[in-house]
Amino acid sequence: MASSQTPSLCPIMHRLISLIARITGEPGAIEQGRLIDQLTDLETQALETGAPSRTIEAIRSVRLTIRVASLKPQSLGMRGH
Repeated sequence: MASSQTPSLCPIMHRLISLIARITGEPGAIEQGRLIDQLTDLETQALETGAPSRTIEAIRSVRLTIRVASLKPQSLGMRGH
């Protein structure tokens, strides 16, 4: 009989998901810097503990996305008519 349970995620992936879930709206520059630092630390821990490669790639992807977002000019909002 087949099990209906999904495979469990590694602890590092759980931490990544928790970190992402705490992001509210569009973080400012300081918050983006903190997130990048936290993701760098998490990736280091993932590498040191032998986390699955898909977990490491997910961390890198999120970090890169935040880094790219931090380089975009801030929107000026709606211009009045």
